[in-house]
Amino acid sequence: MEMLVNENLIDKAIRLDKEIKEKKKELDEAKAMLQAEGLSEMENKNLKYLQIFGDGGSCDLSYKQKLEIENINVLKELFGNILDSKVTKREEVKYEVESKFKSALISLYLKDYKNHDIDVILASLGLDDNKRKLAMKKLKGEYIADKKLLESLGAIDEDGLEEELDIIREQKNYENISRYIDTKNIDDNFTEKLKKAIFVEDNLSLGLSYEK
Repeated sequence: MEMLVNENLIDKAIRLDKEIKEKKKELDEAKAMLQAEGLSEMENKNLKYLQIFGDGGSCDLSYKQKLEIENINVLKELFGNILDSKVTKREEVKYEVESKFKSALISLYLKDYKNHDIDVILASLGLDDNKRKLAMKKLKGEYIADKKLLESLGAIDEDGLEEELDIIREQKNYENISRYIDTKNIDDNFTEKLKKAIFVEDNLSLGLSYEK
């Protein structure tokens, strides 16, 4: 029995497949160039996040961390019984870490935390008492969300709030760490032991934002 196949559809499918592969190659090359240029900018300014705007949207660059526990006994020596409720052991001998505690461990490992007076920072951006109080309640230490919040409140800064957003992230990381351990106990010995207990892999992430 002769099979009837629409040859035009075959040609169309082949043409579209070729176009998609070519466009994906172009997109991958453009993303690679954006990552290289963005990474240079982030290293020059010591930034963890960077948002670059074009006419049709923005490119968002950030570091994403992967955490692995290498010595649970050393980690328990540092944090004590708090690990019982924050870390669970899977049957395949992998540890699953509660989200906020995981963030605290990563911040400690990367030394990405510091105690700042955020109210002073917000005042320097021209925010009045009420706006500062609102900001203090809603700031999360997340670059994109915090930037949108500050801009919506009328924060003014020449460098696009880059330095202030870094300071806010450090403070929020400090606050999160303080939930699990007295920061006065964090010294060189603590840091050395922590690096034996866990490993954090740092990767650069790129996202594109635009109206669909």
